[in-house]
Amino acid sequence: MIKLLFISWDSATSNYLESLFFPILKGLQEKGEVQAHVIQFSWAGKNEVKRIAELAKNLEISYTHHKVKRKPFAGLGALEAVYRGVFFIKQYIEKNGVEMVMPRSTMPATMVNRLWDWLKKKEVQVVFDADGFPLQERVDFAGMDKNGLYYKLLHGEELKMLQRADRILVRSKAAKIQHSKELGQENAPNIFLVANGRDASHFKLDLENREAIRKTLELREEDLLWVYTGTIGPQYRLDDMLALFQKHWKKHPRSKFVILSISKHVDLKAFSKEFQKAIIFKNVAFTEIPHYLSAADLGLSLRQAAPSISGLAPIKTGEYLMMGLPVIVSPGVGDTDQLLKDKDFAFFWESGKEESLELWLQKVKQLDPSGIRQFAQTHFSLGKSLGDYGKALALEG
Repeated sequence: MIKLLFISWDSATSNYLESLFFPILKGLQEKGEVQAHVIQFSWAGKNEVKRIAELAKNLEISYTHHKVKRKPFAGLGALEAVYRGVFFIKQYIEKNGVEMVMPRSTMPATMVNRLWDWLKKKEVQVVFDADGFPLQERVDFAGMDKNGLYYKLLHGEELKMLQRADRILVRSKAAKIQHSKELGQENAPNIFLVANGRDASHFKLDLENREAIRKTLELREEDLLWVYTGTIGPQYRLDDMLALFQKHWKKHPRSKFVILSISKHVDLKAFSKEFQKAIIFKNVAFTEIPHYLSAADLGLSLRQAAPSISGLAPIKTGEYLMMGLPVIVSPGVGDTDQLLKDKDFAFFWESGKEESLELWLQKVKQLDPSGIRQFAQTHFSLGKSLGDYGKALALEG
């Protein structure tokens, strides 16, 4: 059993650790392959940190939080966290006898880079979770200047880690191809494609919840309930989702759209009061998401077209499919095109396809949820993730 230290850098509200990585680490631990340790750098509040710590304790995962200050300004706080984090990580590895370190994305990689010679002397393996194309994503959607000093510094750290790491984890074939080109084809065998899998026992249809929630929303069985889960922002195309739903709602005014998000409430004043009543915003715990997905008839997973999206593996798409839901998705996102091409339960939406979408929506109720779920268990399940990670970390043959 390998002592594995996973290092993440998260915002105040990110739930990737809870929803994605804790289940994977717990699964690997239950298989007797790792003893999981986690250090999370974030600027989350005390209550959120306490909640995550309690969750980790229940999963028997050793969890430590390292606060990232946001005052007097965020940049200074991040620099201080990186500086102090290097020593903190080193002490943690020594104290706990860590044998494998897995930094996720750029900031953790920057800290681990500072310890490289020491890590190699201690024979600690380094597995880099490259996490798509995070810096390109900042350029695409957060306004980062590709010619700016900050980008160049972080890109240099990322490249250094890619060149040094014993193994690299990616989420799409496009990411593996790009990194292989950067590092040379001889390094391709060290780059592993891993799935963002979901626990089938958690994401499963619950008819009791379906009936109860639909009754609360005053929906008949023939009425369509649309659902979106996740962050709200320009790259997630909320305006397009609302426009698509409005077009459907005008013909089917009893339909509704539930948006499950921890993001701030969206201003709908531009829409009629009747339409506003059809949009329901909910901030629910991760454990409650399947309840609302059980009530829904289709899920949306749109992304703004940009170079970075080819490296993604949208978690919400897997959640919807695991629940047996048909999906409306964007083309060009990770390996989605290859996986869902020609599937009757997936509609690839682009501007101008509104009429085709309406025809597809008319057939949604006829689709077999069990068939969709069976497909998802092959490609989007936690079991798929555990197998991928086991091979990538050289824990199994």
